[in-house]
Amino acid sequence: MKKSGFVSHSMEKKTRDLGQQDVNGMWARFEAKRRRERFLRMVILLLLLLLTIVVVVVGIAIGRLHQKDANVTYVGEIPVIQDFLPEGAAGRPGIKRKIEYVVIHETDNFREGADAQAHNTFIHDDGQIHEHSWHYTVDEHEIYHHLPDDEAAFHAGDHLVQDGGNLNGIGVEMCVNADGDYEQTLRNTMQLTAALLHAYGLTVQDVRKHQDFSGKICPATLIRENRWQEFLDGVQAAYDAAAENG
Repeated sequence: MKKSGFVSHSMEKKTRDLGQQDVNGMWARFEAKRRRERFLRMVILLLLLLLTIVVVVVGIAIGRLHQKDANVTYVGEIPVIQDFLPEGAAGRPGIKRKIEYVVIHETDNFREGADAQAHNTFIHDDGQIHEHSWHYTVDEHEIYHHLPDDEAAFHAGDHLVQDGGNLNGIGVEMCVNADGDYEQTLRNTMQLTAALLHAYGLTVQDVRKHQDFSGKICPATLIRENRWQEFLDGVQAAYDAAAENG
């Protein structure tokens, strides 16, 4: 009888042990499942976040690759006169591109009468047969628009290299004719540059000198008189004012 009691007690203990093992096993499996589910949720959230970032970045890139001309018609009270070089002209390669810069030049033409209108006439003659062109010419009372902003031009002296001034920059020429008002031309160019930056989602850090691409001392007055930072500050002020006014 004692032996039988011992066996019964031993079997009960084994049963309890097995039951506890089953409970522990079930709990371990439950915890493992919860960990897997948490891990999967985390992976899914990270993938969704990554996908969102990719979609946004690709969307911005596609948008910038398919930019349209901003069609600026006035800068303050200064008219912007559109007179595009004809398609097929040597100075209008017709290459659509991503706009990354606004590139500032001076015409270096000091003759009296060498204003924006005169340079518009010049580019329509010269640009027909030569790879020589830019997008805007600015003087003290008007601005001429020679090429769509979303097309490459030949103004920065770097051919059509990737991320170069010609391929990715809007070329802006400032008149320096002796009978003009250079300071007003400068202010008008600040306003135009700010309008272009705003139109294409750029900042003042994206404003470049012709010199930055080819080494040419251009815009000569701003460089030689150490006024480049003054110009950038004026662009930033115009940009901020436009942003405040909507």
